[in-house]
Amino acid sequence: MLKGVEPAEITIIERYATGGTGDLWLASHPSVSSPFLLKYAQDEAGSNPYILGQFEREYEVSRRLAAKNEYGCSVYIADMGRDDLDHPYLLMEFFPSESLDSVMKTCFLWRDVQKILREFCIRLDRIHELGIVHRDIKPGNILVNAKGDIRIIDFSLSTIDGQWHRYHHEGTAIGTPLYMPPEQAFGVKELLTPAADWYSTGVILFEWLTGYMPFCGKTPGDTLKMHCYEPAPFPSNRNLPSAPDDLCRICAELLVKTSDERQTGIRHLRELLGIESSAHSD
Repeated sequence: MLKGVEPAEITIIERYATGGTGDLWLASHPSVSSPFLLKYAQDEAGSNPYILGQFEREYEVSRRLAAKNEYGCSVYIADMGRDDLDHPYLLMEFFPSESLDSVMKTCFLWRDVQKILREFCIRLDRIHELGIVHRDIKPGNILVNAKGDIRIIDFSLSTIDGQWHRYHHEGTAIGTPLYMPPEQAFGVKELLTPAADWYSTGVILFEWLTGYMPFCGKTPGDTLKMHCYEPAPFPSNRNLPSAPDDLCRICAELLVKTSDERQTGIRHLRELLGIESSAHSD
């Protein structure tokens, strides 16, 4: 429904959020029955092709999800274009919700945590089955609505069928250091598998269980070195006392350094959440 809607014809309602690559605006248009989001790049495409590449990758992932009718995995991106000033933009579904980092501050009952984790893991599994590795799984990129429904957002750094987008280069650590798996910190494309996203999931579990991060150095570089070379502390369930004790063990299994060794934790997490494991790509 948003195809062909030009930015000049859009009415901006309010700024919704600000990110590293652009601003999100709640917007409307006479031809559209409900509000939607306009993601607008802060830089011109020609002056910052890296940002253009991130917008392109988000749109490519959304097209793949839509082709498989997987609209529940992420917010739907209806169109991408550039305005008269050469700023890239995306026209996106508006999903009224709050981010998981906000939810984690108030949600401490296991039955509620379990529902959110289960919905998230089901969607992450499906994304992986479609050949996509997110590469920036963190609470700010997970949306939760009032019914507990989940959307995973911001696929700007993702790989599709093992391929980075054209403006990413070998040997570069791209992502969020607090949640970045060791193999991603090394920046070697061949090392990146869905297990990278499960490591980041382990970091989220650790944070939710304990109230603090497993690794947090004085600088982003220090944090990456800790992910790569220091063993993760074993988590307690201080913040989630009603959670099963197995959750702490599973969290530790997800935070191992070698991606192949995470398969045990991935399997155990699926079992704990009651997720069928017949057709997964890890």
